[in-house]
Amino acid sequence: MSGLVSDSVEDILVRLDGEDLIRCKSVCKSWLSLISSSCFVKTQLDYNKNKDHNNHELGHRRIIMPSRYGTPNDNWYINGPWHIIGSSNGLVCVSPEDAQVLVTNPLTREVKKLQPDPQFSDDVVINRDLLCWGFGHDSSTDDYKVVAGIKVHKVGTLFHVLSLKSNIWEPISLVKYKFIAGDSRFGILWNGALHWFMKDYNTKKMVILSFDLSREEFNECPQPDDSRYVFDDSTRLGIFNKCLCIFGDDDDDPPYQRWVMKNYNDKDSWEPLPYECEMNKNDVTHTLECCTPHGVWCFCDDKRICLPKTRDYTGAPIFVKSIVSPHVDQKPKKKRKPNIDIKSLEALFDYDDNSRLFCWQRRTKIFMVR
Repeated sequence: MSGLVSDSVEDILVRLDGEDLIRCKSVCKSWLSLISSSCFVKTQLDYNKNKDHNNHELGHRRIIMPSRYGTPNDNWYINGPWHIIGSSNGLVCVSPEDAQVLVTNPLTREVKKLQPDPQFSDDVVINRDLLCWGFGHDSSTDDYKVVAGIKVHKVGTLFHVLSLKSNIWEPISLVKYKFIAGDSRFGILWNGALHWFMKDYNTKKMVILSFDLSREEFNECPQPDDSRYVFDDSTRLGIFNKCLCIFGDDDDDPPYQRWVMKNYNDKDSWEPLPYECEMNKNDVTHTLECCTPHGVWCFCDDKRICLPKTRDYTGAPIFVKSIVSPHVDQKPKKKRKPNIDIKSLEALFDYDDNSRLFCWQRRTKIFMVR
């Protein structure tokens, strides 16, 4: 009978929002153990994916940086020094400044700071425009990987990869392609691979370069073989209607400026989409904000905007709510509680005999000791 009760509890809990699940961890030890288990985390993630997939009123759920002017932001990936690198299974990879990289779950507000790549030069640290990025899930090892490529003059792009489990950067390959500036530097995650528009150094042709996160292999992805397909400086990659998509700045000129690949890696499955066929659903965009009180990172996800399917967000990462931890197999280190000696404080700080209250101010932190 207890097994049936446990199954019923799990079936109920898995349907709750992440905010409620976090609170439920405090109910009892058995709920804490259940909700923290890797099996439950995966089940809850799959439930949320299916829930979004079967929501016929929802196009995609995306994660973007907030606009500094309170209006939709064309540059979804940047807000001041902050860059979004990518998102996968509820985790968001962010570069707060220079070439630093963090991975966070904005729902649980867990943050993992990644090791800097020692092989990046000082020029790269100063100028992130010299890097192309990507982030995604490796299903073969149940790990998450950050991919970074740096331009090598007159040669190509040197790629490095870091997995969250190892937290170590390793060189992968030097490819004969160079990436394009702007948001094309951010890899589009689809079907277990990252995708960039790049230029072949030898032929000067534009190609879609894919990187399989499990096999760690680069391949060229086919483009539409159609006279109506036109590539120009505004052509970018994104996700549309749950397919890899090519889109441009102007949907009316030429008339077929958005293409979707119905079957992944199948050249003949590219289909053009006229503009009037696209506005049937809305995308939900979640804004990722960062507050740094007392030097502590705190990611918030409390602003949601429902927008029609515009080109501005076609390249923004797909986001799904989850309680997946960025710490993967390891638990985050618990902060040690300060061991405050009342008698020692009496000798160092002013003492109010009536309230028996000490105030110690240090780095804008206030510790109240009774």
